[in-house]
Amino acid sequence: MAKKILVIDDEELIIKSLRKLLEKNGFMVYVAKNGQDAIVMAEEENFDLIIADIRMPGINGVDTVQSIFENLENRKVSRIPTIFITGYADKDIKQRATALKPLAYIYKPFDISELVDRVKEVLR
Repeated sequence: MAKKILVIDDEELIIKSLRKLLEKNGFMVYVAKNGQDAIVMAEEENFDLIIADIRMPGINGVDTVQSIFENLENRKVSRIPTIFITGYADKDIKQRATALKPLAYIYKPFDISELVDRVKEVLR
């Protein structure tokens, strides 16, 4: 069965590129364009990996992942491995993201094929 990845990002180009490459590599990709949708999706599906943009309108990526983790904890489910992506180097946000113990913290712009290689390493 294909591994399920939740991509949380509000940038259409990033979404399309990640979806195309990840699906080409055999992963099932679910997309949430905002934090609230991501939280709902994570309550309905069991994901193997989260790739989350940090800066988004509404709920930012760190708060979104924090909420997802809290919901999982309440259901006695393990945390989902997470990769954060961002175009901003805000020190406070990075500290908060680091506290969630992500697999990686990747700055935009990045090589999408390298990110996909990292995902394959983690999920295979």
